[in-house]
Amino acid sequence: MCPTPPWIWLFQQKEHRLRLLHRELSRLEPGYMSNQYTDIDIHLMNFWTGDTDPSLIQFFTPDTDTTFKIANTALDPEDPLDDSFTWAREMKDGQDFIHKEMHHQLHRAFSNYLRKSPGGNKPPILWKLASMRDEDGLFNSNDRHGYTIERGAISADGKTAHQLVVMKSGNCYHDILPSVGELIVLVQWMLSGFKNHKHQFGRYHRHERSQLEFPTMIISFLPDARVRVLHGYYDSGRLKVAYTQALNFDADDYVDKMDVLLQWAWPFMEGDTTKPIPLPMIEDDEEDEWDEWEKWELRYREDCKEEGSKSEERSDSTEVKKDLSDCKSEFDEDDESERENKDPIEEWRDEFVMSAGIKRKIIERLNEKMGSMGK
Repeated sequence: MCPTPPWIWLFQQKEHRLRLLHRELSRLEPGYMSNQYTDIDIHLMNFWTGDTDPSLIQFFTPDTDTTFKIANTALDPEDPLDDSFTWAREMKDGQDFIHKEMHHQLHRAFSNYLRKSPGGNKPPILWKLASMRDEDGLFNSNDRHGYTIERGAISADGKTAHQLVVMKSGNCYHDILPSVGELIVLVQWMLSGFKNHKHQFGRYHRHERSQLEFPTMIISFLPDARVRVLHGYYDSGRLKVAYTQALNFDADDYVDKMDVLLQWAWPFMEGDTTKPIPLPMIEDDEEDEWDEWEKWELRYREDCKEEGSKSEERSDSTEVKKDLSDCKSEFDEDDESERENKDPIEEWRDEFVMSAGIKRKIIERLNEKMGSMGK
């Protein structure tokens, strides 16, 4: 029986480890997250530019050319009738006013500027809103960690797997470091991305890679009129996170900060979400150059074959050839089923599925290897 294809194996490994991380985060007490956690790398990010540590892949950048800005609306940010946050700032010295809850008015002002901008009544063409009737509880509030999800969106073109979340928290545990609740939301949405893309592995298309990364960005509205932007992805067994400090919008530069926050509302999607990060490089001096994914795939097959031969101290060459022919027959049967079945999407399964061209190359390479072993 041929082993599980490497892209499915990698997908399963990432999903399994993310589930373990989500379970560990959910058990933590409410608070903030430092870099001392073994499975998480967090790096400070510049709110104004999106610049962060060069070791991270920057899947999101602010859209500096966006039409979503205060100047493109008919609203006056200094008029409390136009800007709910300006109204809250004028009322904050009142006896009954709760300063901690100003982030609710800040979120309302942000949403209003977004909606009143040209084309702001619907997402940009590359994004689509996530349904709030999901089965994964993505929009459920969390009383223990004190957050609610206001909005979610996913990339709409099917070629990338970026996700976007807007949330509000009941506590700001640290002026700089992200909270446990924010990271729980980050991981939970990544897991939802894995679940929703499992059906893509039913068939392998050389020019239509299945998604292997689900980078997620969060705009987090925090008490005392603060906002944090963070985004992350999962790589090599670690959650990689870029985050801004909790910026105070109750300041003289409120209008400038709001305009930059609107640039983050629908950010640019960067990076390739269809390959492992980073994709292992394998040197190959053959004339027909394969892309790196195919080389990695072939190396995976050869390593599996070598491990199998080492585990059997006295293996008969006829048995090896029989196993190889069995594997080849599975390839042939799969080729026939591909021709008969025109439906491009099948249910998730762990059996061997691969394009015919790569199958033939692997068979040729294994035949050469078996021949050299017999000499």
